[in-house]
Amino acid sequence: MSDVKIEDVYAQLNITKILVATIQSLGEITLPVTDFLNATNEDKELQVDYNQADNTFTFKLKQKD
Repeated sequence: MSDVKIEDVYAQLNITKILVATIQSLGEITLPVTDFLNATNEDKELQVDYNQADNTFTFKLKQKD
């Protein structure tokens, strides 16, 4: 990624791209219907952290401020 600016990568992030990349990495995700139906985002938001040492992203949920 030395020729790509991380800011450009952040600008391309969207939930579909994150989901596709995640499933490609993990193979599949099994999710109970109740977890899907009960998922809300009123008090949560996606946090994206970039680790320059190994060129990886970490995605997690955090409480909204």
